[in-house]
Formats: sequence, C-alpha cells, structure tokens
Amino acid sequence: MNILDIYKIKNDDYIVLLPRCDEDIKESVAGSFKNVFFMDYDLTEEHAKALLEFINKRKNNLLLFDFDDFYRIVLPFVKKQTKVKWVYKNNLALLTDWCIRPTFSVIMEFYDRNMIETIGCLDKSTHLVLKNAGYRSKYIQLDVKRTSQKSKKHNSIGILGKDYAPNHNIYNELSAVKLVDYDYVKILKEMPATKHFIDFFGIKEKEVEGLDEIMKDNFVNLYCNFASDNAGIVLKSLDMGVPCILGNTDLFDRFPKLKKYLVLQSDDDIGEIAEKINGVRENYEKIMTEYEKFRKKYSEESRKSIEEFLR
Repeated sequence: MNILDIYKIKNDDYIVLLPRCDEDIKESVAGSFKNVFFMDYDLTEEHAKALLEFINKRKNNLLLFDFDDFYRIVLPFVKKQTKVKWVYKNNLALLTDWCIRPTFSVIMEFYDRNMIETIGCLDKSTHLVLKNAGYRSKYIQLDVKRTSQKSKKHNSIGILGKDYAPNHNIYNELSAVKLVDYDYVKILKEMPATKHFIDFFGIKEKEVEGLDEIMKDNFVNLYCNFASDNAGIVLKSLDMGVPCILGNTDLFDRFPKLKKYLVLQSDDDIGEIAEKINGVRENYEKIMTEYEKFRKKYSEESRKSIEEFLR
C-alpha cells in the first residue's frame, strides 16, 4: 500500500514503515503486523505530509524498520503523543559490515535524542546486550503465515542463502553436497564465482527462479549461515515439509531433537554438513513430528512478543 492511501486502512492503532532494503523480511513483517507500508517506491514531501497528518491526528504508534532517508524527513515533526518504536533486524556480529553499521548508529542517535520510545530487536542476543546496557529494548519474534502447500519429495537439495553474502557459507554447502547422494541442487547464482565453482567441481544443478522455487520439493534445504539468519525462511521451508539445516544458532535450543538433526556445531565443517544431510534423510518423520510441537509454541511466543512490543 502506498502511504498516500493511508486513510484507507481500517485498523489504525499503529503504522509500520518497511524500507525496500528489508525485502528479505517483508513476508514475516506482513505476517506479524497490520498496516505495513513497504516503501519500494520514491518517497516525497507529499508522502511525509500525509503520514504526519494521519499519525499526529490519531496519536498512533509509529513503527520503523531499519533505515530510510525518509525517516529523517518525518521524525522531527512527529508529536510527542505518538510513540515511535524502531526495529533493528540484524545481530551485533554484522556491525562489521559497513552497510549495516550506519543503520545501528542512526537508531542510537535518535534514541539519544529521546525521539524513540523503544528499540525492537529481531535478534535475541542483541536485545539482551541493549537491555543490559540500560536501553529500552524488546525482543520481537516474527512469524510467517503457514502455507497449505506441501512439497513433493525429490532427491534434490535447496541452498537458501545468498552467494554474495560472506556469512551465508555457500561454498562449504556446495562442497558438502559432493559427499552425499543427490540428484541436483537448486541455488540462485548472483556471483560468477558460483557458476565457476559448480562447473569446476561437477555439481549437478537445476536452474530455477526465486527463493520459493529453490525451497520446495526437496528432501532437505541448506541455510548454514555463520550469521544473518532469517527465521521466516526456516519456518517457511519446514512448513512446506522440507527440513532445513542451520548454522550454529539458538533457534531450536529448547527442542533437543531438532537441534540434534538440524543445527551444526561447526558452521564451516563440510563433513558435518554432509552428516546432517544424511541424518535428515534417515530421521525425516522424527524431525517433522518434533517440528509441529516447535511450530505451535513459536507462533504463540511470536504473538505475545508482538503484543508486548506494541504495548
């Protein structure tokens, strides 16, 4: 929805602004919040005027995700009665990335200027660091709407990370594939080096378009990141009935069976990735039975975290 159409919304207790750089969490944010404005178009002073008129008149909560220059146009004119809550999606490990660090700095700047009531964190460890440092921080557990679509099980492997992201461990995953029985892999190739790697090592591949095509109809998906996990991708894969192997994350810490079969102890251990792939094949029913327990609890905790954040 375009901000100029803001008066068409029916439930106006809060407004969410999601910049185009957050395409990766768009589905999760839309599945967790109402009134989400995805700003994938050019924003002008006319958009700012429409937004400010709406939220200042109604004293809405304004929820911001990450950063867009549009925020600097809007925030100085938001009345004090409106609560501004700002969400940081990444973890602290990614502050080494020069593209991500400025976003965190801007959030801290506006917090120090008393223009933000609460900092929301999609990463639990980042929330705990900020909270222990005295910041008003809350953890948000985003959810995605469950799909009724179930995958057909082929002897294929989906690789869900981005080959241009150093934290997504793509080449170790491709290397591990050579150690297991499979018919083909599905992967989006942005980097010429990825095509060269696949050709050089004779990895069998099926060309597809889009993450959804990569994700479905496999017996396993690989998302063995060093950092930069997107829980929505993991949930979507498992909702389809495709187990997803992860890097060393805390997502399944309270579900030992899922942690045993789906979480690596050493992210860059090619042998361990291959062992996990074989383990998924051998223990599919156990994994999916345990996942149903996890999924129910996850959705309930997500709902509570959203309610607490909006309060």
